[in-house]
Amino acid sequence: MIPTNVGSRQPETSASAASAMLPPAAGDYEETVGGGVIDAPVLVHQSDSTIIYGLHTGTFIKVARDPQPSQEQITRLLQEQNVAAFLPESVRKREVLGISDFNGRTAVEFKWANGITIEEWLQKVDRRSDSTLQEEDFTVRVRAAMAIAKTLADFHDNGVVYNSLNTRDIVLSPTEEGYSATFIDLSRSVIVSGDDFSGESIDKVRAKENDLRTLGKLLYQVFGGSLEDLDPARIHSDYGDDGFVPTRKRGKHQLLREGLPIYLGSLISALLDHALLSTGVCYSDARDVYHDMKVYVDDASGQLGRIDLDDDMMTSRLRLPQNMFYGRQAQMSLILHLFQTSIEFGNVPQMAMISGCPGSGKSTLVDQLKQPLIDLGGCFIEGKFDKAMRPDTVLATALDRFFGGILETSKFVGNVQVSLRWRIHDILGSTENNPFLEMLPNLKAWLSEDSSQFSATQSNDIIGMGSSGLAVSSQRVKYLFCKLIGAMASRSSPLILFLDDLQWADETTLDIARMIMTDPDITHFLFLGSYRDTEVNRSHPLLSKLNTMEEQGVTVVDVKVGPIQKEVVNTMISEILYTPPSLCRPLSSIIHSKTGGVIMFILRFLQTLNADDKLWFNMGGKRWMYDLDKIRHTEIQDDVVSHMTHQMARLSKDMRMGLMFAACLGRKFPSSVLAKATKHEVTDAFTQTCIDYGFFQLDDVNVYMWQHDQVQQAAYELIPKNKQDSYHLLIGTRLYMDTPDEKMKDLIFFVVDNMNHGVALINDHDKRTEVAQLNLQAGEKALSSSAFQSASEYLLAGISFLDTESWSTDYDLALRLYDAASEALFVVGEFDTLMTIVEEPLRMAKCFKDKLNVYSNMIRTYSCTSMVENGISTCLSIISQLGEDFPTEITAEIYHREAQEVKRLLHGKTKNDLLSLPTMTDSNSLGAMHFLSHLLSLAFNTRPALSPIAVFRLVRMTLRKGMCNNSAFAFACYAGWLVSDPVNDVEAGYYMGKISVEMMQRQGCTDATARIYALVYGFINIKKEPWQAGLDKHLAAFEVGSQVGDMEGAFTNIFQHYNASLFGCGHNLIVIAEALRNYTQRAFQCKQIYIWKSLACLLQLSHDLMGIKDNAFTPHFTEETCYQDAKLKKSFAVCRGLVHKRKYIAILTGDVISAATLYNVANEYTLGSIGLGRQIHMMVGDFVDGLLGFLLGRKYKGTEESTKWMAIGCKCLDVIKGHERNSDWNFANKMHLLEAEYYFCIDNHENAVASYRQAIISAQEHRFCHEEGLAEEKLATYLMYCNQSDAALHHFTNAKKAYTKWGAKVLADRISKAMAILAPLCSRGSTAF
Repeated sequence: MIPTNVGSRQPETSASAASAMLPPAAGDYEETVGGGVIDAPVLVHQSDSTIIYGLHTGTFIKVARDPQPSQEQITRLLQEQNVAAFLPESVRKREVLGISDFNGRTAVEFKWANGITIEEWLQKVDRRSDSTLQEEDFTVRVRAAMAIAKTLADFHDNGVVYNSLNTRDIVLSPTEEGYSATFIDLSRSVIVSGDDFSGESIDKVRAKENDLRTLGKLLYQVFGGSLEDLDPARIHSDYGDDGFVPTRKRGKHQLLREGLPIYLGSLISALLDHALLSTGVCYSDARDVYHDMKVYVDDASGQLGRIDLDDDMMTSRLRLPQNMFYGRQAQMSLILHLFQTSIEFGNVPQMAMISGCPGSGKSTLVDQLKQPLIDLGGCFIEGKFDKAMRPDTVLATALDRFFGGILETSKFVGNVQVSLRWRIHDILGSTENNPFLEMLPNLKAWLSEDSSQFSATQSNDIIGMGSSGLAVSSQRVKYLFCKLIGAMASRSSPLILFLDDLQWADETTLDIARMIMTDPDITHFLFLGSYRDTEVNRSHPLLSKLNTMEEQGVTVVDVKVGPIQKEVVNTMISEILYTPPSLCRPLSSIIHSKTGGVIMFILRFLQTLNADDKLWFNMGGKRWMYDLDKIRHTEIQDDVVSHMTHQMARLSKDMRMGLMFAACLGRKFPSSVLAKATKHEVTDAFTQTCIDYGFFQLDDVNVYMWQHDQVQQAAYELIPKNKQDSYHLLIGTRLYMDTPDEKMKDLIFFVVDNMNHGVALINDHDKRTEVAQLNLQAGEKALSSSAFQSASEYLLAGISFLDTESWSTDYDLALRLYDAASEALFVVGEFDTLMTIVEEPLRMAKCFKDKLNVYSNMIRTYSCTSMVENGISTCLSIISQLGEDFPTEITAEIYHREAQEVKRLLHGKTKNDLLSLPTMTDSNSLGAMHFLSHLLSLAFNTRPALSPIAVFRLVRMTLRKGMCNNSAFAFACYAGWLVSDPVNDVEAGYYMGKISVEMMQRQGCTDATARIYALVYGFINIKKEPWQAGLDKHLAAFEVGSQVGDMEGAFTNIFQHYNASLFGCGHNLIVIAEALRNYTQRAFQCKQIYIWKSLACLLQLSHDLMGIKDNAFTPHFTEETCYQDAKLKKSFAVCRGLVHKRKYIAILTGDVISAATLYNVANEYTLGSIGLGRQIHMMVGDFVDGLLGFLLGRKYKGTEESTKWMAIGCKCLDVIKGHERNSDWNFANKMHLLEAEYYFCIDNHENAVASYRQAIISAQEHRFCHEEGLAEEKLATYLMYCNQSDAALHHFTNAKKAYTKWGAKVLADRISKAMAILAPLCSRGSTAF
C-alpha cells in the first residue's frame, strides 16, 4: 500500500475565515496510510540533497541523497536535531525525534507537520482569487503573513536565525484567529547566544537581516506579488554612497505591484531594504512586522487599505486629512455618558467644559462627538467665538444656522414639528414685528411656513412682544434665548449646545449659559463649552461665571484635553503616512519631543518636514521615507503660531500677500470680500491652494473660514507690526470704495472693523467724520440685533473719531453717537464709562430736549448704582425744566390739593371716556411723563412721600394731554392709592384697576404688564376677589416681564404669587418650597437682590413650617444677618417682611411671648404713606395680631396688660370685618375665628363654639386648609378649657390632618404631642389619633 501523492498536506478542518481560503487537497498521507502498518519505508519526498521516507511507526526519516554524504551534509542533518532540541516546544517547528542510522547513513527522525505548504496554499488561493485582489483577500493573506512573521519572531527571540525562508519549507494550518505557521527544514538554521543580537558577529547580524529581507520577499509573494518584480537594482534607487538622496521625480517606476495597499507596500519595502537600517526606517525585529500586520487587520475604518496613489503622493506632497482624532476616547466616553444621562434623567441640564491649550484638539473632539450625539437623537447646535469678531452675535448665529438646517433638511416632521412650533410660538409670540426674531431670520422663516395654525389663537393679551425701541433689552434677550432653548429641548429631541473658545465670550452669552443651566424648566439639555486654559486665569469672567454656577448647584464636568502621548503620536503619523507603526516610531519620538504632543503643532511640523524634503514619498518602495538625522537637528519655534509664520514666509509673494489680507478679514469671509480687499488680484487658485495647504476650509458657498484661529494668527503675523494698522485701513478703504451705498449694510462690519484699526492714521477731519458715520451705522445695526457689547464698542469708536469741531459741523452725527452709546453702555453695565461720556453731550447739546435721552440713561444708572438721591434730584430738575412744577417737600396741604385735583378731573368720566383719551403728542409732556415714571420708581422706598404726588401728576397729565405708554401704569398706581389708607375706597380702586389693565391692552403696552399686574392683582384685587383668582395672573406677568426685560416687575409678581400661596391660600408647602428654591436662585442671578431677600424669607418660612433646617439665605446670609444688614441699610420693607414671618411662626407654634415682642418690633417698620395698599401677608398680619391680642388678653386677664391687648385684638377684628365686607371669601373665616377668640375671652361659651365652627366651615369652603387647621386647633384648645376632652381630641385630630395636608410637619407634630397628653383623659375608644 504505497500512497500515490503523500506530498500533499490536507489542513485541519476549521470554521474560520482563514480555512475558507484553504481548498481541500486530494490525498493526504495520514488519510492514505491511516492507522495501517507500513511494512517497508516509503519514499515521500526527495530533493537535490535529501530524501524523506515514511516508516511503519508513523514517523519519518530524512537522509542525505548521496550514499556517501559529505561532512557538510551530515552537519546539516545534525544541525536540524540541535536546533529542534534548542528551541522550546512553544515555537512552531518540525518536531525532531532524534538522530538514527538508516542503511549506514545518518538520518533525522521526525514527526510529520500537518497543514499545507505556502507554495501549495498560494497556488490554490491564487486560483480562487480574481485578477484584482479584494479587501477581504488581503485580510486573509495578511493573516497568513502574520503567522509566518510570528514564527520567525519566536525563532529570533529564542536565539535562532532560520536562514532558509521559502514557500516550500513553511506549513500553514488554520486556527481560530487565522493561521499558524510551522517551519519544517531546520538544517540551515543558526543558533546564536541570547536574545540580543547586537553583541554577535557581523555575520550573525547579517544572517538575521537576511532573514528579514527574505521575509519581505516571502510576504510579497503571500500578498500576491511575483519575485520577478523585485529587481535588486531598483531597491536602493534613492541611495548613494553617502546615504539616501530623496527622489521626487514624477512618474518614477514602482518597485511593487499594482493593487498592493500602500501600508503593506511600506512594510514589504522596509523589509527588503536594509541599507537604511541605521536610519531607523527599516525593520530590525520580526515581532514588529507581526504587530504591524495585526494593526492592518484590526483597522476597522479600512483607512490603511488605501491602494491608489494620487497626484499629491506622486509629487511627494503630504496632504493632511481633516479633523483627525487621536487619544481622546476617555473624554469622548465621558461626554456621551453625560448626554445619555440628559436623556434618561433629563430633569437637570448637564454641563461639560473642555479645556486645553491651543491646537490640542478640543474642537476636533466635539466634531467626533457630533454624529454619535445626533445618532442618539440629539439636536446639535454649535457656535464659535473669535478674538477679533463680535462675540455677542455667536449664540444667535448658531441658533439661526440650526434652524436654517431644519429648513433645508426638514429634520422635524409631523407631530414633532407641530409640537416644537407651538412651544416656540408660546415663548416668542407673533412672528410679525418681532425684534427678537429679526436676530434669527431662519427661525422666523420656519415659524412662518405654517403661521396660519397660530392665527386663531394668538397669545392672550399679556403675551407678545409689544412695542420696542431700537433694540430688544439685554435682559429680554437673555430671557428669550433661555426660553427658546427650553422650548427646543425635549425627551424626543434632546438638545446639545456647543460653544467653542469661550475664553473670548461676552458677558451676555456667559450669563445666558448660567440662566440656562439653572432654569428649572429646561430639561434634556447638554451644554458643551471649550476654552483655552492657557488664557483663562482665576479672575477671568468665564471662571467666575462657572464658579457662580457651581455655587448655585450646577455640576460642571471638567474635561481636560492635554498633549497626546508618544504612542498616540506614533499611531497618528502611521495613519497619515500609511506606514506601519514600527517604521514611524523613531520619527514620532522626535516629533513628540519637539512639539510637546500638541496635535496642531505636530501636523504643521510634518508639513514643514515635507516641504524641506526631509519627509518624502518614494515611488520605488511605494512608501513615505524620512531623514531621521536631519529631522533630529531641525530647529523649531517654541509655539505653533511662530512656526507656521516662519513656514508661510517661505511661500511665494502672491501667496503671502493673499494670506495677510485674508487674516485681516477675520475668521470667516466671503470670497467676494477677499476679492475686493485685494482689488481682485486673488484668484480661485489662491483659495484652493489655501485649502490644499490646510489654511482655509469651505464653510458655505463661496464663504471661507480659517482652519484654526492659530493659522489665522500665523498669517497675520506675516505683517510687520508697524504696518498692521496700515493694512487694515487699506482693506477697510477698499471695501468702502468698492461697495455701493445700498450694499453697505451687508459689509458694514468688515469695513468698520478694519478702518477702526487705522484710527491713528486718519488725520483729515472729513475722513474721520466719514468713519464716525460708518461706526454709527455699525453700532445701530448691532443694537438692532441686540449685540449690545459690539454696539457699545462701535459707538465709542465713532465718538473717538469726533473732534471739537464736530458739534458745530456734524451736530446730528455727534448727538446720535452719544445717545446710542449711552443706551448701549447702560445695557452692558459699563456705568463708569457711561457717566464719563455723558458730560460731553450735556455740555454741547443745542437745546434741553436733545439732552433727554442721555439724562434718561444717567438716571437709570443712578438707580442701578444705589445713587438714588442723585437720581431723584436729577428727575426733579428735569421735570421742572419740562414745565411741571413738582414740589420737593410734601406737606399735608400739598398732598390734599394734588389728590383733589385728580378727583376733580376724573369726576363724571366714564370708562369709555378714559379709554378713548387722545394720544399724547406734546414732546414736553411726553418727556415729563417719562421722567415722572423714573421718579416714582426711585422714590418708592427712599422718599415715599413723593410717590403719590408723582402718581397724581401722571394721571393728571394723561387726563389733560392724552395717553402715552406710561398712562396705564399711572392709573394702576392711582387705583392702588384708592384702596390704601386713609382712602380705603376698594370699589373705586377695583374699578380703576380694571380700567388700567384694559388701557394697557388697548395700547399694546406689554412692557408695563408686569408692573401693572403686580399692582392690580397684588395690591388691589386681593381686597375684592378670591386670593386664588390672581395667582395665574402673577405667573403670566412673570413670563411677560421676563420677555420684555422688566425683571424687577417679573420677580415682584413671583413674590406676590407665592406670598399669596403661602400666607393666603395655604397651598402645599412642599410644592411651594420646591418652586421657591428655583425662583430665589433666579432672582439672585438677575441681580434682583431686594426681591431675592423677600423670596428667601418666604422659602425660610416654608422650611421652618416643614421642619427643614436648610438656610434659605445661603450662601450670602443667614436670616438674622439678612435682617441686620437690611436694618443697617434702612431697607425697612425687608425688615418688615422678616418680622412678619417670625411673628407668624411664633403664633402658629404657640410662642406667645416671642410673638408679643415681635409685635412691638413690627411697629418700628410701619408701612407709611406710599400710596399703595397692603399685600396679603400684611393683611394676614392683622389677623395674626388679633389672635395675639386675644391670647394675651386671656393670659393677663384682670390686669391693665389684658386691657391693652384686648384693645389691640378688637382693633384688628374691626380691620378684618372691614376687609370681610369687601371680600367674605378671603376674610370670613378669619373674622369668625377672631370673634370666637373674643367670646372665649369674655366667657361667652355659646357664641364662642358657634364662631369656631363657622370659622372651620368657611375655611373648608374657601380651601384655606392652613387656617382650617388653625381653627380646629383653637376650638380644641377651647374645648380643653371647658373640660370636654373627647371633643377636644376629635378637633385636634382634624387640626393635624389639615396641617399635614398643608405640609406643616412642625405644626402636625406639635398637635400630636398635645393629643398624646390629652388621650389619657379621654373616654375609652377616643385615644386613636
